[in-house]
Amino acid sequence: MKSSIFILFFILCGLVTAQNYEEKFHLADSLVYAEADSIANAKKGYQLYTELYKEIPEKITFWNLYDLAYAANKFNDSEKGFYWLEKTLSHYQEEDAAYLIDADAQKELYNLVKSPQWKDFEQKVQTRIKNHVAEIKKNQRKLIEKGLGGIDFKKSKNSKALYQKLRSYKDYPEIPSEIFGFITLNDTLEDNYFARIPSGYQPDQPSKVLFFLNGAVRYQKIPSYPTTNLEEGWQRFYKKCAEKHNVIMVYPNCDKQFNWMLGDEGFAIVPKILQELKKFINIDDNQVYVAGHSNGATGSFSYAMKNPNPFASFYGMNTQPKVYTGGTFLKNLSNRSFYNISTDEDYYFPPNANDSLVILAEKLQLDFSDHRYHGFPHWFPQFDASEKAVKGIFKDLFQQERNPLSSKIYWECDDVNNGKIDWLAITEMDTLQPKTSWHNEVNFNIDKWLSYNENDSLVAKKVNQKAFDFPRKSAAVKANFEDNRFDIKTSRVGELSIYVSPEMVSMKKPILIYVNGKKVYEAMSNYDRKFLIKNFKKYYDRKVIWVEEIQIEL
Repeated sequence: MKSSIFILFFILCGLVTAQNYEEKFHLADSLVYAEADSIANAKKGYQLYTELYKEIPEKITFWNLYDLAYAANKFNDSEKGFYWLEKTLSHYQEEDAAYLIDADAQKELYNLVKSPQWKDFEQKVQTRIKNHVAEIKKNQRKLIEKGLGGIDFKKSKNSKALYQKLRSYKDYPEIPSEIFGFITLNDTLEDNYFARIPSGYQPDQPSKVLFFLNGAVRYQKIPSYPTTNLEEGWQRFYKKCAEKHNVIMVYPNCDKQFNWMLGDEGFAIVPKILQELKKFINIDDNQVYVAGHSNGATGSFSYAMKNPNPFASFYGMNTQPKVYTGGTFLKNLSNRSFYNISTDEDYYFPPNANDSLVILAEKLQLDFSDHRYHGFPHWFPQFDASEKAVKGIFKDLFQQERNPLSSKIYWECDDVNNGKIDWLAITEMDTLQPKTSWHNEVNFNIDKWLSYNENDSLVAKKVNQKAFDFPRKSAAVKANFEDNRFDIKTSRVGELSIYVSPEMVSMKKPILIYVNGKKVYEAMSNYDRKFLIKNFKKYYDRKVIWVEEIQIEL
């Protein structure tokens, strides 16, 4: 009993101490940035921060150190200011060191930038960034060379043998728990990402992967390099659940021009990162998922509508379910599922509209579910109650697995760059033709929208608008296959392609293709080595390796 009392006493002391430190950090921050009695308060805040630095140095972050430099700048002590800037720079792996010398920093550090030391410090920061980026890229190349990305395709002369080799590949390298990487989106733009590898990962066992897409894309900036802060804050419960369930978490960066919601170049971010990771991580191709919050949830929904090919299912918290770069073709959800998490005080998309979408999805027999949380605003992930919602995501993804060889598919697009769904692709549209009777527009009305008034109170406003926009004409296909026969119905399609896998057809029998009731193709399939390699390098997908593309002109 006595020992239990002592244990309880020490636990309570620890909690009190932790609370005191938290309060002290908060007070130091408020003093440093106080506008009233600015210099005097900056000195008080500086004193508190230096005490914290001595007492609990392990708790001092990049931004705490920056605050010390900022405070010293305020009372114009350049020696102390640059001392703490140097300390901040030593924490460069926590945050992008470029923040220390960007336009905002130069505005805040108005006294320090006048010092002759500033140019030297700028040079140190730039050198540190350059060296760190080079190290990340070097490590990335090494991992790729040791894994699937290092395969020499020239050694396998037999196409069928190459197919079997890729399907059964397991020789993946050991990897660290934190993966930092870069991708190239075009000739000039680079993006980067961070991936957290769970402790239970085994290189010889395929792993599940969940991408998390952040919101507020119009206010984001692609940092000089990725850091682990992408998994903190509002993403804290994903980190916790992923470790528990042995799921790899991936966090891409974006900016206002290149992201998953606005524009098509940024839409390539997630598939490109997945392609890179598959070169050295043993990923289960049929168990890759996408989740997001706010604009990130809209991005997740957009992948379901425009390019679900590499993914098994999609998740969104506080979603606006709408494609911003073209039409929202809801029936495309017949190929995958979308798990929606909504709150009843969300200004981003009204709760009653989510109710209407659920009813419409049920009518169309689409796998769209909505999970409502009451009493929470758009920034639901800020609250601890969101942990239950995140747990719901992980519970659902364990029930979802991609089937890229489904015998029946439907697909609609208004851009052939988004014309592919699994084994079929619309490669040319003919929008001068009339639509067929089954190719119809799916939409619904929204009559109420929540917004904040001048008193910062949430009020419902009457509106009269459609949920989805359709800025361009579209083309659509309905198709199924069985026993080497493909039956396809088209609407406004000029050309299409069928992708062949030995897992879906017999390579010993001819393939028959009928389009709109007319036979347009009959021939034996074969392993097209050139196509196999080119297509595999595009996706690094071992579960479904296409060995031939059959092009049909209508």
